[in-house]
Amino acid sequence: MKQTMPLGRVAGIRIGAHWSALVMVVLIGWLLGAQVLPGLAPHEPAAAYWAVAVPGAVTFIAALLAHELAHSLVARRCGVPVTSITLWALGGVSELGGEPPHARADLLIAAAGPATSLAAGLAFGAIAAAVRAGGGPVIAVAALGWLAVMNVFLAVFNLLPGAPLDGGRILRAALWMRHGDRARATQTAATAGRVLGAVLMAAGAAELLLWGDAGGLWLAVIGMFVMSAATAEATAGSATTALAGLRAGDVMTPDPDIGATWLTVSDFIDRVAVGSAQTEFPVIGPGGSLAGVTGVRRLARVPPASRSITTLQQVIAAVPPAYVSSPEDPAAPLLSRPPLSGDLAAIVLTGGTIAGIVTVTRLRQIVRREALRAHPRPATVDR
Repeated sequence: MKQTMPLGRVAGIRIGAHWSALVMVVLIGWLLGAQVLPGLAPHEPAAAYWAVAVPGAVTFIAALLAHELAHSLVARRCGVPVTSITLWALGGVSELGGEPPHARADLLIAAAGPATSLAAGLAFGAIAAAVRAGGGPVIAVAALGWLAVMNVFLAVFNLLPGAPLDGGRILRAALWMRHGDRARATQTAATAGRVLGAVLMAAGAAELLLWGDAGGLWLAVIGMFVMSAATAEATAGSATTALAGLRAGDVMTPDPDIGATWLTVSDFIDRVAVGSAQTEFPVIGPGGSLAGVTGVRRLARVPPASRSITTLQQVIAAVPPAYVSSPEDPAAPLLSRPPLSGDLAAIVLTGGTIAGIVTVTRLRQIVRREALRAHPRPATVDR
């Protein structure tokens, strides 16, 4: 999930939001201001409903962030690097830089989110009870009660046993503990996720068609997401198994074609790009260190008349630290994230010098090859 709105850092973890998170804020605010609060606290001025609904929606988003932060902080404590947290229309996503080292860590990371949501629900419920006992505003009690119920619901829903929900990860951890086989546990949890997604889609369609409740559409969308994400998780699990034991140095293209910041686009195209099998190119600065990356698409966007006066420095993209690897880094995590630029999964450095590049195409070739080995074709008999 790509971040489109950076929100800062918490405990050193980069926090951001996808544009669809705005849709979630608007929908929650509208739900609170137009339906929930008028129903629970009638006869209040409209301005009062919206004055409570807007901070209520923001507080719920903050609770979602706390849920994801719990996953991330426990992951980091278990030795799994955390790249970022992204909020979007259906919740939040923690981007981890690797897999849990053992089943117990997998279980702790998965359980941290629902536990935090449950704790938040209990806290909001206690505050609502205190405000009510103290004779506080009914509308405040209603908003706090709603936050309590929604956080408990979030915890319970996430505990459903199917990937990519936290319950699916708990199921994976339990199966991993029992059988000692992470790959098998991952596939089982993903299958459970696909079944769960189908059930949610069917329930949503029934709610929409039989009872005319528009909430069924939202449930069906969630079911589609669960099914799609479970399928992607199964694919990623297969890729992790295929790439197990391989390092970046094993899968990289050594001594790749590179550019230099001082070269003009015209010179680089003529001397390097047109004769290269690559589509993405690392670019070095005057001292020989990595300055950025460019690619065929970026080069093509420079008008032909401007190529002789435009340098590569002007058409490079920065390389985030997560996309810089050493030859000894594991290869599997490189396929579990979006490519940096086109087909580029990582740039491999040795002592600050570019040793190679890893492409998504190369990683997928290895996965397909290993799949053939795992499922050999039946032998044919000549007659």
